[in-house]
Amino acid sequence: MRAVITLNLKSASTEESQRILNEICEKLKADGVIDSYSFEIQSANGIVTEKCMLSEGKVIA
Repeated sequence: MRAVITLNLKSASTEESQRILNEICEKLKADGVIDSYSFEIQSANGIVTEKCMLSEGKVIA
């Protein structure tokens, strides 16, 4: 089954948002609630996913 969740985070940065989402998703995965996850963060500099590496607000990989 696939589900989609939309969140509005109160974090100050894209890096913080990514960290929060990774922590939440990894906890759900460890608890056996989900098998896998993906997310997109809509930032001023474009879309950031769980696979992006960030440095100073910019995607570097």
